Amino acid sequence: MKFQVLGPLTVLGDSGPVALSGVKQRATLGHLLLHANEVVATSALMRALWAGEPPPTARKMLQNAVSALRGLLAADDTEDAHGGPVLLTHAPGYLLRVDGDDLDLTAYRALADRGRADLAAGAWSSAARTLRDALDLWRGPVLADLAESGTDWPELRTLAQARTATREDLYEAELACGRHDDVLEELRIHAEREPERERLCAQLMLALYRRGHQSDALDAYRRTRTALASRLGLEPGRVLRAVERAVLDHDPVLGQPDALAIMALDGEPRSPRPTEGTPGPAAVAPATLVGFDSPPTPRPPASPALPAPPRATAFPYPAAPTGVLTEQHKQLSMLLVRTTLGKGLGGDPEDAARLSGELAVAIRDEVARHGGKVSGVLGPVTFALFGVVRTREDDAERAVRAGRAILRRLRQYGAGGPVPVHGGSAPRVAVATGDVVVTCAADGTGAVPIVNGAVPQSCADLLQTVPPGGIRVCATTRSGTERSLVYGPAGPDGAAEPLGTRTTRTDTPPALVGRDRELAQLGGALDDVARRQRPCLLTALGEPGAGKTRLMAELARLARRSPHGYRVVTGHSSWCDRDRPLALLDRTLASATGTGTGTGTGTGTGTGTGTGTGDCARDALARTVHALFGTGDRGIWLLDRLGPLLRAEPPAPADWPDLATAWRLLLTGLAAERPLLLVLEDLHSAPDPVLDLVTELADAAGPVPLLLAVTARPELLDRRPTWGGGRRDALALTLDPLDEASSAALLDALLAAGGGALPAELRRDVLARVGGNPLYALEYARELAGGAPGPPAMPRHVRQVVAAHLDTLPPLAKAVLVCASALGGVCCADGVAAVGGVDRTEAAHWLDHLERRDFLRRSRHPSATGALRYAFRHPATREAVDALVPRTVREDRRRRAEAWTESTAAQLTA
Repeated sequence: MKFQVLGPLTVLGDSGPVALSGVKQRATLGHLLLHANEVVATSALMRALWAGEPPPTARKMLQNAVSALRGLLAADDTEDAHGGPVLLTHAPGYLLRVDGDDLDLTAYRALADRGRADLAAGAWSSAARTLRDALDLWRGPVLADLAESGTDWPELRTLAQARTATREDLYEAELACGRHDDVLEELRIHAEREPERERLCAQLMLALYRRGHQSDALDAYRRTRTALASRLGLEPGRVLRAVERAVLDHDPVLGQPDALAIMALDGEPRSPRPTEGTPGPAAVAPATLVGFDSPPTPRPPASPALPAPPRATAFPYPAAPTGVLTEQHKQLSMLLVRTTLGKGLGGDPEDAARLSGELAVAIRDEVARHGGKVSGVLGPVTFALFGVVRTREDDAERAVRAGRAILRRLRQYGAGGPVPVHGGSAPRVAVATGDVVVTCAADGTGAVPIVNGAVPQSCADLLQTVPPGGIRVCATTRSGTERSLVYGPAGPDGAAEPLGTRTTRTDTPPALVGRDRELAQLGGALDDVARRQRPCLLTALGEPGAGKTRLMAELARLARRSPHGYRVVTGHSSWCDRDRPLALLDRTLASATGTGTGTGTGTGTGTGTGTGTGDCARDALARTVHALFGTGDRGIWLLDRLGPLLRAEPPAPADWPDLATAWRLLLTGLAAERPLLLVLEDLHSAPDPVLDLVTELADAAGPVPLLLAVTARPELLDRRPTWGGGRRDALALTLDPLDEASSAALLDALLAAGGGALPAELRRDVLARVGGNPLYALEYARELAGGAPGPPAMPRHVRQVVAAHLDTLPPLAKAVLVCASALGGVCCADGVAAVGGVDRTEAAHWLDHLERRDFLRRSRHPSATGALRYAFRHPATREAVDALVPRTVREDRRRRAEAWTESTAAQLTA
């Protein structure tokens, strides 16, 4: 039996088409086929079949449809070796098992993936054939007959987008083969239908240019630019702008087979690459990396100049080979949730499986929303881990907030739900944090992580002490999160119940020292913006703890005291914005209208906008808009477009373009009234639509005094390498580590506030560990305030911050740091290659990458063999790297380092 969903739903039996009866039966089969060989929850099927509230008999109607489908499948069952399709009951719903050859969607995806792989490898002719075969499987829109009857599932839109992307891959392959004449008309047709698709426009421009129609190519760019501006309020992206510049300049790169791939790599036209040998994308990136401790893979002869390291914008790092840092020391948080089905709900095993499945989905959703991962379920207990593959400095806080969110969600079922909300069977949650050894794949895929250490047992013991319906966290979790969360009284074991979010700071911000140059630049920027009456984008970059937030607080203070009468509006991006991508806009709107915190509060829970707070926010927004734009049509339009930011539910994507335009108009209106300082913090964690909106605001604000100050970690430049570049009014500040005198002054001030001082020798040791990082100085001062004799160990928060920063690196880059530490903290490419068993060219590539990411610094003095030498930029980084790997790995690397050092010394003296 064959199934076709790429067009009208069709079922083909041995004797021809099989008739399907009823819309619900067709819709059930269609939805299951879109998720073939996957478990589809009963609740998801019911939502797919009924757009609104399902009728009381919905579950019975679904069961009837499933029963009829089983009869239909069985009627045409074959006796071949692999059998026919089977519709199984599988908690929490159903699973339709279909062989890959029997479903056109599976065949399409396989062909599209193979064609895309050929395209990336530079096999353009093969890619074109395969991609054309994939598109030939389409007979129309996905499930066209169901769509005609009103079905509007997200999967249909996703597959339509995938079809468009595959078509664009095909055009890229055809253009690389030089067949621009053959695809020009197709490109024209599809570009007219979808003028906002920038890749399609770039391909049309390239085809027209190669036909000698330069003016037509520029007209195509202008049409797309107009469509983006009028419909989405956006400017073309950097790649499309690069193509326009290349067409204007008659850049020879446009004659290269993969011209668009070259410009997509760095966003700028550049000299064409040689067409001989192995042209195409394979010539852009370095050769495939090999695993450490494995022999280097033979490679083709290298060109005289090494290829530039790949930009992280496309993140073209190769997959980590098996064995790279698969066993690591980690500090992680474990969350345990115990749920018990309500009385009378567990008698029927199938019902029990379905209800347990619904609970598991709810728990898994909340864990994933907070950045964790469910690692297993044992009976009534669900296990979740935070910080397994990627450490985050706030893993413990995320785990606690996830636990509170799970309890809230389970309570929403009410008295008639599957889980009792009161009594001895109510859910219980426990969170424990500590040091463990984690064994898992470096990229987080594969088998469930193995966690060794005391945390699992201590968390299980803690769960036994949790009262029904409650949550408790261990002493380590509590001490690491007390600055952001409020706790009840601690028990004898130090465990406590989290009560909510801490709304006020419990500590005084440290003094700002060693930033006189930066302060002078900030003061100058405030004066220049007010004097010139035009916007300026100011970006403050720095590693975690460099003092970006403290510097912005000082900038806000200077602005408020400025004679120019600055208004200050603030906002920040947060990890909890995952479910509300435009939460940063919420916060700036709340700051601009004086209503405090917006709906995206940064707590991970959000706050509603009911009749109290919501009405106050709407009134404040109305007053602000009416004062700036009046009560006419323009003011009404702005209020209507900004309204979604005040609601508890996130704005729909369809509302984003108008909402973004209204947000920009409001801020420019505020700036036109009086100079405006807009401070946006932690922009490295903002989603791409927000980054686009910020750059658009800087570009299109017009002649108004607006100083747009943003803070970010260096990872922002990995995502947006040209951030701030090419603008007339842009200022970038990089917060380097404090010099020794400033570090000493800061540490002395912090210790004096605690009523203590250090002996000279201990003071020098602590300053070396601080390494000029203000946050580290603060944490070490707190550690020393505890009164422990001797040099303090690395504070837990510092260790977590450094570990989180390390986990932003690809696994192979972290492995290079392990080799660098084994070599004594100062290394060269030859040494790393010998210690890690990697090719020297690749070692040099990763060392350069680590220098650009500020983990290493290049020495002025080369090695004895004339090679470039690198050293750790910060002592804490090396200490954290050493703590990352097991002792056996660390000792093995040091033995190799000693052997290489002795061998090199012998060669030099021979």
